[in-house]
Amino acid sequence: MNQKTLAIIIVAVIAVAVVAVAAYYLMNNGDDNVEDIITVKNASSLQFSVSITREGETYETMYWAKNIGTSDLMIRVEIPDTSGDLIYIVNGANQTAWASTAGEWMDLSDTFSDQSDMWSLTADGYKDELSTWVEGDWTYTDTTDGSTVRVYDIAVNPSLADSLFAP
Repeated sequence: MNQKTLAIIIVAVIAVAVVAVAAYYLMNNGDDNVEDIITVKNASSLQFSVSITREGETYETMYWAKNIGTSDLMIRVEIPDTSGDLIYIVNGANQTAWASTAGEWMDLSDTFSDQSDMWSLTADGYKDELSTWVEGDWTYTDTTDGSTVRVYDIAVNPSLADSLFAP
């Protein structure tokens, strides 16, 4: 085999390798883009309101969550009430928990772990329920008690100030 034939074979092998690497990159790059789409399932922060109708009574609640999927999870829950709003704050970043009734704050940090577990489960439940949500309101029936649940004003990855998670 002469040098010219050997050079053509080497160039052909390199060309095939370059095409194979380019094809592999382009095929996998498309899959990577799917992971870049932000949804409720992979969001790091969420904000939404919930309206629950049970036996003719309607209850409203607002939720904010930041640092989802980390030990620094922060949750704020506000439940409007005619006698004064009820507010819960669980801040995993500084391991504190607070509750406010009618503007009076109570430090629940000595029960931080219990508060964190309870509100994390609640947030996870809504996150699971909203896993296929794309836009608009989301309404479903709670199978545990038959209540109608409407989740609305949903914001995925909103910018939430840390001060929202402090009394």
